[in-house]
Amino acid sequence: MDTPPSSCPHCGAVHPPELGGLCPRRLLGIGLEPPASWPEEPIHAEDGKPRRVGHYALVERIARGGMGVVYKARHVLLDRMVALKMIAEAELASDAEVQDMLVEARWIARLDHPNIVPLYEVGEHEGRHYFAMKLMKGRSLADEMERFRGLPRTAARLVATVAQAVHYAHQRGVLHRDLKPENLLLDASGVPHVADFGVAKALDKEAGGTQPDSVVGTLGYMAPEQALPRGQSLSVAADVYSLGGILYELLTGRLPFEAARPDAMLALMLEAEPVAPGEIDPGLPRELEAICLKCLEKEPARRYGSAAELADELERFLEGEPVEALPRGWPVRTWMWCRRHPLGAGLLATLLWSLLVVAVGAVSIARAQAAYLRREALGINAYTAKYVAEAVLRKLEQYSGSVGREAASLELMGALQARDRAALEAFCKGRFEYYDSPSGGLKPQRGRSPLDRLFILDTAGVAIARWPPPNPPQEQEFLGRKYEWRDYFIGARSLPKERQHAAYISRAFVSEANKQYTFALAAPVYAADGTTLLGVLAATVTSDSTLGSLEFNDPNGANRTVTLVALKDREREDLRSHDVYSVLGHRWMERGKQVSFDPEAAGQIKRALSEVLRLGPEQLDRSSFESRVLEGYRDPLSRAPGRWLAAVAPVDHTGFAVIVQTGEDAALAVNAQLAHHIAWWSLPFALGVGLVWLVFFRYRFWGRKTK
Repeated sequence: MDTPPSSCPHCGAVHPPELGGLCPRRLLGIGLEPPASWPEEPIHAEDGKPRRVGHYALVERIARGGMGVVYKARHVLLDRMVALKMIAEAELASDAEVQDMLVEARWIARLDHPNIVPLYEVGEHEGRHYFAMKLMKGRSLADEMERFRGLPRTAARLVATVAQAVHYAHQRGVLHRDLKPENLLLDASGVPHVADFGVAKALDKEAGGTQPDSVVGTLGYMAPEQALPRGQSLSVAADVYSLGGILYELLTGRLPFEAARPDAMLALMLEAEPVAPGEIDPGLPRELEAICLKCLEKEPARRYGSAAELADELERFLEGEPVEALPRGWPVRTWMWCRRHPLGAGLLATLLWSLLVVAVGAVSIARAQAAYLRREALGINAYTAKYVAEAVLRKLEQYSGSVGREAASLELMGALQARDRAALEAFCKGRFEYYDSPSGGLKPQRGRSPLDRLFILDTAGVAIARWPPPNPPQEQEFLGRKYEWRDYFIGARSLPKERQHAAYISRAFVSEANKQYTFALAAPVYAADGTTLLGVLAATVTSDSTLGSLEFNDPNGANRTVTLVALKDREREDLRSHDVYSVLGHRWMERGKQVSFDPEAAGQIKRALSEVLRLGPEQLDRSSFESRVLEGYRDPLSRAPGRWLAAVAPVDHTGFAVIVQTGEDAALAVNAQLAHHIAWWSLPFALGVGLVWLVFFRYRFWGRKTK
């Protein structure tokens, strides 16, 4: 009766009964693991306390190898968690095994690299040698293999990091000889660290290799010259092979060679070629496949010359640059084909030249058309920006005029002179909620008021009254705080005497009261003599898609967008002046949200506005506001791809500016249709070229004749 297949208890894979229910990978590593009958060593002493080894208290066992056992332990004096490795207590350690452990500690002590597990201490406790290393918060790469399936770039980046660490060890004369996923430990961030230098060997610095001795390592990741030395020395190419095996397994989920028995596995390693990773996973990049197979070459000289060369190759792949592992013989093959078929090459060159002439002509027409459409869109945007800036200025003057008239109120003067806070608050409430005079005021007769808050500051900049009253917790400390450093307070106090009943339009700022992005209209309050300053009346407008009653939409369609920008005020922590522009109004802007420009765009806006404002107020005619074109501008609130065609105009000398922009794709839509038609006409011509070439010379693809 046939024995049914069984599954591996470690990985769950189903395998034939002759393998004993274990997958080939477990069979290859079974000789390196301790027998299952070894007793579990106690973590706690007889009194129930954690068992002590020197200065360390054992917490739990985390790994066990053929000779040693690794514990998670705590350094009692330093209160630091470490990985403590010692010879297994269940076997009597020979002098050679103790020496091997000390040699491993010496190897690690030589190496100080961020991706090599560092050594903290070497010691002896009750005749048992141990050494303490950094404890990795994550698991080994062998336990996390499935994380990298379908992520070739992530796998390449991990192996590149490991290769740099291995090259560092090679430079200091250490050959690892047992690189495998179990010996690559991941920290909490997933960064790999090389561990377990138990079978490492010194490199001969003159010969660049190490003399062969007994075969050590893990067969599945072992280079052929390491598995069957045949008298030849080992070099850094052995570790490069192991790195290639790790990369192969990360990409394909299997080892380069797999067999049921070690002798059959060794025969495959010496005689067969690994299956190309692209045949197992067709979606893998060809460049990464070529890098992996170059590491797994039989001859050491055909692999990468060092682990650093492998790391550099992987970095070129990650940066999208050509890799050296891919063959570059196609120019030579093309030249040889042309020499064998001069007539065909001449005909093909003629057809391709004709196609090139047509394509260049079409591209020239399309580029000329695109340039015309771009200039037209920029001209319209520049014209629009000037007149939108004028509309914004009139609206700001309307707001500031209302605040200025209220600052001249006798009621406000009397309340400020008497320092009557109740009267001041009643004044704010009355003007904010109920003022409805046809002559204008803080609240319009119809619709929502553009003003969010009305508040009063004394001559020292202390907030003494406001409406609406503070309600959320973050607004409770508003009253009583000094804001003498704010631009609206400084600007209101600096208004000329002849404009003492006007309001100053401030820079934009993040309100400390409600954390919203806003600007203020502030007017000085003078006594009846017109010279004694009593305080400052201020009202705020929050940034949003309308800025009160302005409309930032294109009435003729959705292709054109208007953005209102403003100079940003200083922060309390940094009282230096910064000429930084931020968005104050936009059709897609959420209320109170702060949106800033990237440094390049902000600098370009600043330079363009400086050119205009350098003209001076006497040269800046309000009826024809100046504007400037912004090159390479991107709308900061748009998620649409591509660039924008934009123009900027200042709103007089208020510190505000208007940007009118059109998506370049939308502006060039007509040109795109033209290019589409040209492409459709060029496609049959290109197909005809290929058909003539294939039929006339009876060739298909590269140099293969049709049967």
